[in-house]
Parts: sequence; structure tokens; C-alpha cells
Amino acid sequence: MSDFLHALGVDASSNLSVFLACTIFTFAIVTVIWAIGMFRGHHSLIDSYYGFGYVLPALIAYYVVDAHSVTAALLLFMVILHGGRLGWYLSARNVRWTKEFGGDPKYLDFARDLRPGYWWKSLIMVMEPQAVVIVVIGLPSIVGILANRGPGTNINAVALLGIVIFGIGSYFEWLADGQLQAFLANKENNKNRYLSTGVWTYTRHPNYFGNTCVWWGIWLVAISGSFGSTWWTAAGPLVNTLMLTSVLGSTFADNRLGQRPEYQLLMARTRRFLPIPLPRRKVQEQERIVHETQT
Repeated sequence: MSDFLHALGVDASSNLSVFLACTIFTFAIVTVIWAIGMFRGHHSLIDSYYGFGYVLPALIAYYVVDAHSVTAALLLFMVILHGGRLGWYLSARNVRWTKEFGGDPKYLDFARDLRPGYWWKSLIMVMEPQAVVIVVIGLPSIVGILANRGPGTNINAVALLGIVIFGIGSYFEWLADGQLQAFLANKENNKNRYLSTGVWTYTRHPNYFGNTCVWWGIWLVAISGSFGSTWWTAAGPLVNTLMLTSVLGSTFADNRLGQRPEYQLLMARTRRFLPIPLPRRKVQEQERIVHETQT
């Protein structure tokens, strides 16, 4: 692969050159998926690639620069663990939704709402922004691998803290997705509508909380070996946190479902993001307000 990239003008000795090659790779793959989606009539396939979209550039960076450090290997392992699981989960969900609805409902809505001009609107408004997201959020993994390519960086206290936070995030993310799928698969739960047990007991979005912890953990490992050249990659987990808490993610879900009476009660009993119990007095007060507004 190194020889192939070198033939394309990529300088393996330059971190910037390799980073740009990884970025171009991401945009190229997303563009190919966009073209495939035009034939399919919708772009659900991008979600199947999303998790793997973090793994492949990290693999390219690691092998092109022939990284030798423990830090770089740990970063690659963490990204493979997170991105591979997420990619598999989203792919399985996409297959299920394709059988049930013909595709991911949100992308089917895009295909309907962005007409006329769907061919270019889908590229500029739906697909390429996701390439930007993958590049930005994945900054700690790619830059961390490149900055720690040489031998000599070992696991320190900051890296250990990152591993712990990554582990906490993985626990919540993996368990949340597993419990949700088991809940949805049990048709008897249709009457309950919303999951409120397990890691879903105190937060409405434990999977988002887990995903946020995962990327802050990866960032801590990245800076543990080369703080001076990687600190700025905090932009990645910061953007991810804002997306999952304020821009999209939990805020989008709460706004979309917030008019449903059952969901309003769920909102009264749980936090939006943090898996921490609400004080009983506050829950009772919020439930009272919900009941009053519904009557």
C-alpha cells in the first residue's frame, strides 16, 4: 500500500501528507456510496459504512507510516473495537429496516423531501457532510497514530485514564444497543413503547453517552504520547459531544418525540444524557407538570 500511495504522491515521512491522503480517501468512499445510492433511490447505505469509516483511515495511517509505538497500536485497537462494532450494528439495523421499510426511514424521508434536485442536494446536504464529520471526529485516532509513529512512547497515567473512560463508554454503548434491540424484538414490549430498564433506567440516550466517552478516551490516549502535536484534536470529541447533546442526537430525538404523552413522562423521569438518577422530588414535580398539561 505504501508504494501505491507513494505513486499517488503521498509522502509517508510527512504526517500532513498521510493525513490528507486519509481525508481524501474518506471523501472518495462517501462519494462512491452517494453514487450507489442514486441507483438505489435512497442513501441508507452510508449508515452501514459510518462506523467502518473511522477504522479504514486509521488502518491506512498505521500501515503507511509503519508505526511502532504502543500508543499507536493502542489507538488502532480502540478505533477498530469501536468502529467495527458500530459499523456491524448499523449494518444489521440497515438490513432490518430495508426488509421492513425498504430502507432507513430518515433517508427515505430525505429522498422524498429533497426533490426536485435530489441528486445534488443529497450529495451536498446529506452525504459529504458525513465525510466531514468522520474526518473531524476521527482526528484523535489518525493524528494520534501519525504523531506516535516511532518507538519510545509507552502507556502512562493519562493513557490509562483514557482506557478507563473508553471502557466505560464501550460498556454503555454496547449494552445500550444490545438492550434496545432485544426490547424491539420482543413484540410484547410494543405496549410500553420506550425502554426504561438496564442502562436506559436513568438516561434516555445511554448509547450517546457511551459514544461520547469512547472518543474522549481515544483523545486522552492520543495526547498521552505527544501532547504538543495532538492536543488540538480535542476538536474531534468536542464536536462529537456537541452533536450528540445539543445539535443532533439527544436533542433531535427529544424534539421529535417530545409531543407524545408517553415520551413526556419518560422525559420527566430520566436525564437526557448522563446516566445519573434524578432526585425523587424532582421526578414527582416533573410528572405532576406533565399530567397537568395532558389533562
